[in-house]
Amino acid sequence: MSALSFCWVGKTKAAYAVEGVADYVGRIKRYRDCRVVTVPEERHDGRYSKPHRLEREGRGVLSHIRQLEPAWVAALDAGGKPMTSRQFAELIRRQCFEDTRSVVFVVGGPDGLFSTVREQADRMVSLSQMTVPHDMARLLLAEQVYRAMTIIHGHPYDR
Repeated sequence: MSALSFCWVGKTKAAYAVEGVADYVGRIKRYRDCRVVTVPEERHDGRYSKPHRLEREGRGVLSHIRQLEPAWVAALDAGGKPMTSRQFAELIRRQCFEDTRSVVFVVGGPDGLFSTVREQADRMVSLSQMTVPHDMARLLLAEQVYRAMTIIHGHPYDR
């Protein structure tokens, strides 16, 4: 059975998000091996330009993905495809239960995602057309993956 991982840039800082992500990852583990990988965020101290920071962060993300190859990658992006929870569950069902590749959900840092990560992603996903803080996006993503698992398994959480 393939693994599922969340790979994001920078530490989750808000206590509510740290606690919530840990809770949902624990719940997801009832259905699938799941882990969180944090790629260091590059400092915004003026030493490096935005493109250089994105590239350095992107190399960390790509390194994680390479360790799981073959992997199916979904990157969160405001320009990605918006989905309902049921559509998202169908996507998860196909990738987690019909495909043998590991599943990786990528969330970029404050500057976004390195272009190569975007190009190599199998799917660009939008959680909302609204802008949300990174910590909130991580929590929402973890909750939606858990919700998808309960939909797939017919559990009443989704009611």
